[in-house]
Amino acid sequence: MKFYDYNINNFDLHVIKTSRFKTVFYSVNIRFDDKKENEIYTSLLSRLLIQTSSRFDSVRDINAFCASIYDPSYNVRVLESGSQNILCLTSSFVNEKYTEEGMNKKNFEFLSGVLFEPKVVSFAFDEEVFEVQKEKLLEFYRTMKDRPQNYAGGRLAEEMQIKKYKVFKLDELIKAIENLTAKDLYDFYKMIMSTGKLDIFVCGDVNPVEIKELFSEIIKFKGSRSGKINHLVKQMTYNEKPNIIIEPSSNTQSNLIVGCKCENLSEFERKYVFVLYSWILGGGMNSLLNQTVREKNSLCYYIYAVRQNLFESLKIYAGIDGKDFDKTYELILDEMENMRKGKFSSELFEGVKEIYYNSLIKIEDSQSDLVGNFTSEVFAGNDNVEMRRKQMEKVTKEDVMNFASKVHVDTVFLLKGER
Repeated sequence: MKFYDYNINNFDLHVIKTSRFKTVFYSVNIRFDDKKENEIYTSLLSRLLIQTSSRFDSVRDINAFCASIYDPSYNVRVLESGSQNILCLTSSFVNEKYTEEGMNKKNFEFLSGVLFEPKVVSFAFDEEVFEVQKEKLLEFYRTMKDRPQNYAGGRLAEEMQIKKYKVFKLDELIKAIENLTAKDLYDFYKMIMSTGKLDIFVCGDVNPVEIKELFSEIIKFKGSRSGKINHLVKQMTYNEKPNIIIEPSSNTQSNLIVGCKCENLSEFERKYVFVLYSWILGGGMNSLLNQTVREKNSLCYYIYAVRQNLFESLKIYAGIDGKDFDKTYELILDEMENMRKGKFSSELFEGVKEIYYNSLIKIEDSQSDLVGNFTSEVFAGNDNVEMRRKQMEKVTKEDVMNFASKVHVDTVFLLKGER
């Protein structure tokens, strides 16, 4: 396996050459600054781009063409990555070595067109497609309470500010999208294309020089951002007395999220110690939270912790009965205190390290994981696989205990069911 990096005009091309796969994995990423107003546009933009093209009259025509190039799979999303949003196309198609000559180029041209060649009419996106996708998105948000875990996550984001701004409340977001026009969305798209930073990743059994020449020909990007982009959003403050919000719900199960902020983290702590802390606390069946809250006390249907490295924050999710909130929250705080005191076994500590090492080995078994790992190196400054193993070996139990003292409960949100 070899890695190649090229700077071409206004974008960077990254090629991972490997003969382990019969498919080619293709990822296009345009980074742009995360701002509050972006949320009005991003979900609708990703929905629209997948449904329209200047080269085809209808989705049926798009599907017919895909069949002629051996049905590539692809998806468009806008991802959050700390201080940046990423308009991202990920795709996979059969290498032409197993189909017919010229198929790689046809796939790259078609897939690139999904992002760079949308259908535009009178300086706006196609009105008919826009209105259909807008209504589908509005229905998704209007029915958010029917998906209680998603709704609880959104409410926590409203109450716990980990970004540089306060996010939209749900009703505010719905109203803003209702007033959105096809021209507004196209203007936002043009902003991304004129100010964003483009990185393209290709993984497969390909000739890097030929790939470079091909993308020099087919990609015309006018973005002008250069230099390293810092994705990290540091947490400078937290609520010394946690803000606890309890909202009634008609659901039977209650959804609890405990939001934590981490302060004064070193790079080593954020990249490595944080991983072990979150896994020991709530990363699996043997984690402290699962063993104490779920197994020993039977207080929850599920419980787990999720770290957000680029926001230096941690969220603990639990499905509980509303009447058990006080006891569940008390036990969560107890286990966080146990982390500070080092009250977790050496077997658990070494076990999660072994899980981490195994996860590094498995990266090479998946093209999407290979590209995802390489992307994290380019975008977030993560270390390569070999360095990650060496650095993780250095983490001690005392490091985890010291890290635990830097984790603070900031906001607690309970969507309390009727049972």
